Amino acid sequence: MRTLSTVIPAVLFLSAPAFAQWSADAYVGMLVDDNSFNNYLQINDRITELSLETGYEWETEESNVGLSYSGIMNAFGVIPSRTFYVHSAAASYARLFGEESATLLTTGATYSLRDNRDEYTVYDHTQLSLHANLRHYVSESSVIKGAYAFRSASFAELPDFDYVEHALFVQGGWTLPTKTTILLQADIDFKKYMTSNIDTTASPSSGFGYGRRRESESTPGATQLIGTLKIGQGIAQGTGLSMMGQYQVSLQKESRYLTFSDGTLTDDELFDDHYGYEGPLVSAMLTQFLPADIRVRVSGTLQQRRYSDRPAFDLAGFAVNAQRIDNRSTYSFSVEKPFDSLGIRLTIVYDRIVNSSNDSYYNYSNNAVAARISYAY
Repeated sequence: MRTLSTVIPAVLFLSAPAFAQWSADAYVGMLVDDNSFNNYLQINDRITELSLETGYEWETEESNVGLSYSGIMNAFGVIPSRTFYVHSAAASYARLFGEESATLLTTGATYSLRDNRDEYTVYDHTQLSLHANLRHYVSESSVIKGAYAFRSASFAELPDFDYVEHALFVQGGWTLPTKTTILLQADIDFKKYMTSNIDTTASPSSGFGYGRRRESESTPGATQLIGTLKIGQGIAQGTGLSMMGQYQVSLQKESRYLTFSDGTLTDDELFDDHYGYEGPLVSAMLTQFLPADIRVRVSGTLQQRRYSDRPAFDLAGFAVNAQRIDNRSTYSFSVEKPFDSLGIRLTIVYDRIVNSSNDSYYNYSNNAVAARISYAY
């Protein structure tokens, strides 16, 4: 099989599985977060993270079939009612085609459920995900890749927020003699809610002099186009730099609103996913391998989020701008050390977020420190 030289993990290309066997992975971690809700209230919390994944793979020279299960628990120390569990079952299939196995097809399906407590059970949902990826090496130094993904989510307490999502992307990658890797990618994503809005409008007066009201149905959804450029550069032995530029634009954005006695809940507040905003993003990451297999990473990201359907408010609830705009910067520092003889890996991470927003509720900073120990068998 052809292989493509890469500089850093951020721009690795998918490679065929190396062997078939039963596997198990687990990790335990502690996260200390001084702003766990990411808003001006600055409510801190301590989160204990537990994860277990197990699976089995069957492999031939040209194909691989895998089954797996994963379970995650995040236990909150200060606000225990935020504790939640996620269970997932997955199946995957991969097959090599063509001369020198230059083409790889991978497919997979995942079913997951999330279980929350008390007032946070509004986040309880089940999710079905399907994907198909096709990668082809055009030459020793270039590769093309395309993928389609489908996702369906159903909420136990908020069925009006049930949705389906379709995502497509195409990607081209090249390696240069200068130890440079370049990736260009274009994505188009579409999200549609499963139930319709009923819009009531007044029709013109009839010939009898009476006006009529007419109801029509519209299904809210969102469509986004995303362009991404990634560059990986080898600087010296054990040192790599990754840079990324991205822009996402909303081709269509219709929000889903639910009105309750104590206020209004929007899809952006529930999900806070990329469909809610558009704008540019730039990031850089420096990776350094030290003696004893220690890996150090430093990264930073700058992003502007222009929310499509969300005004900006002050803390008294009065609108101050027709559009909420966040200028968001994130910084991360991590150290990772494997202990191969024990089969464990120790990771320590520090993250900082500064979110400068014209909406006072979302004008905040966040500092989080996490320590994790993982074990792989």
